[in-house]
Amino acid sequence: MLQLNHFIYKYINLYKKNFLKNILLMILVMAMCTIVSIIFNNLNMSETNIVMIYLLGILLYSYMAEGYVYSFFASVGGVLLYNFFFTEPYYTLQVYSPDYPIIFLVMFIVGSITSMLTIRVKIESQLVVDREKYISSLYYVTKRLLDVKSCNELAEISADELSKQFNADVLVSFFNSSGNVNCRIVNGEDVFNDGTDYMASMEAYQSGSPCGCGTTLFSGAKAYYSPILSHNGSLGVIGISLRKNVSLVNTQRTFIDVISRQIAVVLERERIYEKQQKTQIEIQKERLRSDILRSISHDLRTPLAGIMGLASTAHDNYEKLSDEVKITFLQSIYEDADWLNELVENILQTTRFEEGRIKLNIKEEAAEEIITEAVTHVKKHSSGHEIHVKIPDEIIILQVDGILIRQVIINLLNNAINYSPRGSKITVSLFRENNNVVFEVSDNGPGISQEEISHIFERYYQRSTQSSSNRKGMGLGLSLCKSIIEAHNGEISMRNNVPNGTIVSFYIKSGEENVNGAAHFNS
Repeated sequence: MLQLNHFIYKYINLYKKNFLKNILLMILVMAMCTIVSIIFNNLNMSETNIVMIYLLGILLYSYMAEGYVYSFFASVGGVLLYNFFFTEPYYTLQVYSPDYPIIFLVMFIVGSITSMLTIRVKIESQLVVDREKYISSLYYVTKRLLDVKSCNELAEISADELSKQFNADVLVSFFNSSGNVNCRIVNGEDVFNDGTDYMASMEAYQSGSPCGCGTTLFSGAKAYYSPILSHNGSLGVIGISLRKNVSLVNTQRTFIDVISRQIAVVLERERIYEKQQKTQIEIQKERLRSDILRSISHDLRTPLAGIMGLASTAHDNYEKLSDEVKITFLQSIYEDADWLNELVENILQTTRFEEGRIKLNIKEEAAEEIITEAVTHVKKHSSGHEIHVKIPDEIIILQVDGILIRQVIINLLNNAINYSPRGSKITVSLFRENNNVVFEVSDNGPGISQEEISHIFERYYQRSTQSSSNRKGMGLGLSLCKSIIEAHNGEISMRNNVPNGTIVSFYIKSGEENVNGAAHFNS
């Protein structure tokens, strides 16, 4: 019934639009019937054949015409033409035989009935075509909507399909749980922000009922607004811009309603997926926190136990110990305490980066001084390794946070010390490359596999190779280095040395303030 109403609506518009076309077509068909009938008459064929010619013409015209009215006039015209040309007296509408009025009446009735049946068949066939297009459009749109990957893509596809269907400007707008617009797509001219239209769209969203043109609410709006409803309330609004004095028929409103429900299903699916993802992330965070706490407890307990053991032994046997043993004890205590200090510093810095609380103290720093301070600090507990420094003769000045860059070099040196045997050679190099200043820490240790290189800068990643110092870190040092360098708009990488060992290098651009707008931790 809805589709029949839609067809009748289209038929009325066509009737008004194609009046002249249908009249000319009727004249042409009746003229051809008359010509053929004259030929048949000259061939002395019976009047029945002539009547059939006109009935055939009326039937054909009814199929081509756009309305019952034209078919009715074609039936009248056929009767009049038959009377005028083929009944005595010829070329007049008068008749002598009393049989002719009955013939005319039967001819008119048969012509009218056949034309009405023809038009009815035409309407039914058109309804089938329209229904097929309607179902096909719904299927195609639904299929596209189910394949979307984001809210923006969902809105764009919906607006595009609705614009094609209605040949009009279309608005598709989604709201978040706070009632604010989080996605707004307009296909065509944006006529939806005018005062009345804006209020109509908000009313449709808030009330959950259609508003705007063609409704009782905000009827002065330029567009028809339909809410996107789900079981949990309104999720957005669809706007269809309409021409003046034009309103949507029931079929069109039904189409919009079906599409809006499909959109709601997709939006609900996306929101449920996001909630599941957030829940999963929270679970992973809690699990990670537990792992970190266990790891911290384990990693801190070992050096603390060593410090406490050495301190207790020295305290209980102070007079008995030689000066050489005392110095050895103190050196071991210092190394363990220094390692603990660096571990805690890495944890604190990582936490600050993760929470976005790092503010880089950018100022001019001499690259040579940063390297010297880092090497001096590390040499205190690296007597078993050779550390060499290669720097150019020129003084290289950088705009960096010197303390953080120093921390990076210390972490890289400690990593080289921990994973290369005693007696290994470690080299810190500084050089220019194009517009970059490159820092490089290399060693001639056993090297690292390509698989581990791809994960080496990930947070909490620990190498499978046992460190030479037997101290197992938490996998924060290199990850923190990456965060610091990226906060300076630089890059850090690791590769294998030739013939053996590893090289870790990072670059910072020279001649500009090297600071990333947001120094966040890389997770």
